[in-house]
Amino acid sequence: MRQSLEDRSPAEAPHAPGAGDFAASTLLSSTLGGDTSVAEGATVATFVYARLHHFSAVCNAMAPEDASAFVNEVRRILTEQVLKLNGEVAQRRPDSILAVFSNRADDRKPNHAQRALHASILLTHEAALLAQAIAGRPQFAHLPMLSLAAGVHLGTAELSRRGNGAKVQAIGDAVEVARLLEVTAMDLNWSIAASSGTRLASAGRAEGGRIGSVALPDNSFIDIVEIAGLVPRKGSNTPPRVFEMLREAIAANQQARKRTMAGGAGAGSGSGGQFLIEGYRVLRKIGEGGMASIFLAQSAEGGPPQVLKVMRMDRAVEADGLQRFIQEYALLAQIQHPNVARIFRQDFSLAHAYIAMEYFPQGDLRARMKAGRLDADTALSYIKQTAAGLAAIHAVGIVHRDLKPDNLMLRQDGSLALADFGVAKQVSMKITDTGDGDIVGTPYYLSPEQALGHTVDARCDIYSLGVLAYELLTGRKPYHAGSAHELLRMHVQDPVPLLPPEHAQLQAVMESMMAKDREQRYPDAATLLHDLAQMGL
Repeated sequence: MRQSLEDRSPAEAPHAPGAGDFAASTLLSSTLGGDTSVAEGATVATFVYARLHHFSAVCNAMAPEDASAFVNEVRRILTEQVLKLNGEVAQRRPDSILAVFSNRADDRKPNHAQRALHASILLTHEAALLAQAIAGRPQFAHLPMLSLAAGVHLGTAELSRRGNGAKVQAIGDAVEVARLLEVTAMDLNWSIAASSGTRLASAGRAEGGRIGSVALPDNSFIDIVEIAGLVPRKGSNTPPRVFEMLREAIAANQQARKRTMAGGAGAGSGSGGQFLIEGYRVLRKIGEGGMASIFLAQSAEGGPPQVLKVMRMDRAVEADGLQRFIQEYALLAQIQHPNVARIFRQDFSLAHAYIAMEYFPQGDLRARMKAGRLDADTALSYIKQTAAGLAAIHAVGIVHRDLKPDNLMLRQDGSLALADFGVAKQVSMKITDTGDGDIVGTPYYLSPEQALGHTVDARCDIYSLGVLAYELLTGRKPYHAGSAHELLRMHVQDPVPLLPPEHAQLQAVMESMMAKDREQRYPDAATLLHDLAQMGL
């Protein structure tokens, strides 16, 4: 049965030209971000790093003669399939192997990615059989179950040999990426994690599962894919049941790890804080925002790009940082309105929490304002859309508290949406709840009650909208000062500035938005919208 599971090695099977040939010939472009240059002395190959986890725990629980047989069997499992698929052993330890699959002299075209993934699948199958056999013995029932994790990556490395027949030595970034992907497989409870370019180069032989992105040490990203099974070659005589068994072995390997985790034995080595998100392809980093890093990403489910706001959950994060971050999702998830940013998902991935939300290709209102003075109709449109968004969040008891052009995002069609609720809180909160006397919000748009540290309600957002409206209509802010302290004093004490003559009809509206006493302001955004409609605006 062991021989039949191989579905014949690529050397034995006839090669049928197809779309995969193009994938194989362009694999460096997809794997290395379009850089197809190869350093002098470097070799393009596919590297497999596989490790059998909880090997030591099982070995130490055995009698010496049983332990010797166990070590030899693990050595066979880790080596045999690599050699059968024409791979070479670069490094072998009792519980792990680093294998190299490179071009052979008789290859008509590169197939090392196929062979490497094929070998990884067979390794997983053998490891799953061994794990089941060990777990079936009563004396080992208390031990964590054996499980294999493998990382597979196609790239360049320095390959060398010392003497005839000596093991190959492999040094280079591609080797380290394969090791990183093994850790990633453990972290995500995958059996095999491969770089997406490696699977592409396999010309359809490897069945893909879930996807993700992982950050490399140089802060670039690599797309990864879970390997879920082996795909038969065209015209293969291998019974379909063989391929089903391989899929079942991969699933059983993952289930063994899940049971071990449930039993408190731990998942494995851990990622060491490496940025890793399952279910998304990270396209690029687009910014930093306070507690979070911001990435543009593509969901595995398809559709338009989304923004991932990712926050590390480590000691560097202030005590209430995670609570505020998760709160942003909880607040936005309550609302479905065209003038409020859409949020799709909130989840955790290893050492990170993240929110997936709507991407705004046109940027924020601040950038639009810097691009040139807005005409009156456009300014009024933005004021009304902002008011409509405020009405939607106020209706569910939420106060934004940091309304400003930077938090108003523009869609491709020109519509505007409220975003960045990182400091939003329910109306019963006070501004000083976020720290010992800390002021949260932007001073240019801060309401008098926020400046004074008083309890806030929806009317503080109405004041901020008044400040924004003045700036949209005139091209300048209503108050300017040489210090934050003086600016706050102006918000509290100075009169509402006059609009220029061409906007004089809106002066009463401005007075009602920016009244120092909130009891004199519009009670809500809906009333403001009603007044504008009554004026024919």
